Amino acid sequence: MVAANEMLQVALLSGKTAQLPIQPETMLKEVKEAAEDELEVGIRHFVREDGTVMGEWQMVRQGESLQAVAGYNIKVRHHAQALLDKITPVNCPGFRKIMDDLLGIELHNGEELKCILRSVFKKAIEEPAHGETCARIAVGFRERYPEFRPENESQKPLSFIRALVPICQEEFESMPITFEASQLDKAKFPRAETLQAELTRRKHRMLACVSFLGHLFLERLLAMKVIGQIVHDLIGPRRGDGDPPHEHMIECVLKLLTLVGRTLDADMPTGVELMNSFEARLRTLVLLRSGGTRLYSDQVRSAMIDMLEWRSNAWWPRAHFEHLQ
Repeated sequence: MVAANEMLQVALLSGKTAQLPIQPETMLKEVKEAAEDELEVGIRHFVREDGTVMGEWQMVRQGESLQAVAGYNIKVRHHAQALLDKITPVNCPGFRKIMDDLLGIELHNGEELKCILRSVFKKAIEEPAHGETCARIAVGFRERYPEFRPENESQKPLSFIRALVPICQEEFESMPITFEASQLDKAKFPRAETLQAELTRRKHRMLACVSFLGHLFLERLLAMKVIGQIVHDLIGPRRGDGDPPHEHMIECVLKLLTLVGRTLDADMPTGVELMNSFEARLRTLVLLRSGGTRLYSDQVRSAMIDMLEWRSNAWWPRAHFEHLQ
């Protein structure tokens, strides 16, 4: 039996409550769907006892109570997730039918649109092979629901892009800075192989997240400046201690550039200037040393060099660089 101080209580204004078991250092996002299923309602946001509105990436505390504010029909999420479980690649015959069924879900407000977008993002991260498909689905929803009227006159209309961008930002910023196991990780996963599997899973999720952001850019759902900010956040020069980027951050940038590099170079002059800055940074990182030895592994250095060569060859022939994808 789970002790009361290891539970999270979530309550609606109606008085209905849910008791959810949680681990130390659990993010609100990790328990949101369970709370929605238990309370049978889509939750707009959570409020702490002191009145603070919580973000989904904040940590919840064992033993605390949260007020849940309803925001949308839970059936929207259930319906979308059921259809997303059936998705196929864009060029397969069944895609059009699934796409039509998804776009047939009637949305009544911006919260329901955000719910759909979070479900699509989740699918793209959990199954990165469907990243392009999920981006195409997002395009369909932009065309169907370009904007929702505000709930009151003091607010601005909620455009599709204004709904999408914060979700992308939240997902990207939630990615771990390092993949070194913490003491809590070692306690949760005492077996070495299980711990390594979890760390590998996190890395794959980060690569999938960055890849999906690239697909959204290719579908013109994200601006070029967003790509620039992502690359800067991952491998840009740091102020303060000046620590160089971790290898997995470089791998994420290489993954992103395999998708968007050619498109950026086709945009004169902004895209080319952006790619020039990326190339300059990669050339700097390739040469970095620590204590007389190369800072990065041969594998990562080779991948950076290959990316630079691929660009110098005008992104051709593609077959020679498939290992970067």
